[in-house]
Amino acid sequence: MRASAPHPLAGRVRQREHDRFFSRYMRLQKGTFPTEIDIKNQDDAVYYGVIGLGRPAQQFRVVFDTGSANLWVPSEECVNCDSMKIHNKFDGPSSSTYEHSRFAVELAYATGSCKGFLARDRLNFGNATVEKVPFVEVFQVSAPFPASDFDGIFGLGFAGLATPPGLVTPLDLMLKTYSGRLREKVFSFLMSNDPSVPGELRFGQVPMERYSEGLRWIDVLKDVDAAGQPAYRFWAVSMDTVSFAGKKLTGRVGLLDSGASCLVLPEKDASLFYDAVREAQQHDARCSALPKLTLTIGGQDYVLTGDDYGFQQLGGCQLCVQAREDRTWIIGDVFHRKFPVTYDFGAHRIGLPLGRHHWTYTSLVLSFMAVALCVPLLVTFGKVYHRRYARRLTTRGTEAPATRDPACELSHSHRSGERLR
Repeated sequence: MRASAPHPLAGRVRQREHDRFFSRYMRLQKGTFPTEIDIKNQDDAVYYGVIGLGRPAQQFRVVFDTGSANLWVPSEECVNCDSMKIHNKFDGPSSSTYEHSRFAVELAYATGSCKGFLARDRLNFGNATVEKVPFVEVFQVSAPFPASDFDGIFGLGFAGLATPPGLVTPLDLMLKTYSGRLREKVFSFLMSNDPSVPGELRFGQVPMERYSEGLRWIDVLKDVDAAGQPAYRFWAVSMDTVSFAGKKLTGRVGLLDSGASCLVLPEKDASLFYDAVREAQQHDARCSALPKLTLTIGGQDYVLTGDDYGFQQLGGCQLCVQAREDRTWIIGDVFHRKFPVTYDFGAHRIGLPLGRHHWTYTSLVLSFMAVALCVPLLVTFGKVYHRRYARRLTTRGTEAPATRDPACELSHSHRSGERLR
């Protein structure tokens, strides 16, 4: 028997090399995409998930908000951040990678505001780790944040929406850190209707299993930043039409906002919609009796029923449709719960499922014109084919029977007789 050759690295050296390889392998695996984060449905009002901040990581429940671009969490020094005594607070000195500043920042939202100082630290979400992420360490908040179920907000808007202007966003840093391994620069939401079933926020992959009929990309519109320059800020798309109760509105812009619970309409549009709802409620108080709201985006119809934007209560149907003094529509979780939405921050576009095709007067006219042009061509082609086929049959029927050479027949008979003999 031949003795086995000794390993070139023996003993402790081999173990050390093995540990080094395994550590490097785990680091590479840790940063791979796609990565998923479970998001919890809190009474159909807000969806939040868990991230880690600092080293060692301190966990926080945050709302992933496409309507803002800043990340903030409450500081240990915040006095009014936790009226319910359920919030986690960030302890900066306990993190070995913490960088603090005295640059004051104030963030304002549709409901509530907060104040704090800029800081930087390591961010963990899902399998991804990003170093030196700027965030606001908040020391003061206003209602409703002190009594909320979440600790902070993770902004997923574009850099043009960040405060202060020019601040690098978490999305930008993630793109810079994983540019080589992030093949699809996207994230998408799966918002569950059932509070007992967690939803999902997925980074790095288009969830094609949710687009059984296909996917349609809609370009995001540019806005004007704080310096007056064109820039991407909100996830804004142009809506072809908005239809309800026989009314059709055109020229509207919709902001896809995962941090908004309801639909928020401009005051004039909301007044028209409320009138249609009141008229429907005179005959039936159920949510299912309310008018359908059709958003036509990219030539596709996305229909929201009364059961989608309303909540049935004992006294009737409670609407999740609000009004504000602005010209844009905010398309919140009411839409996200029914339709999968994919956000492409690399190509500045939004992916929506193929809905029902919206037939306009122009498209119908063009379709009829196309049919009118195709029918004569088909008829002409059929006639030509029929003539050629009939001519071929006629030619075959009038052909003279083939004549045989007597010499050949005689030779054939002679050979046949020989075989018989």
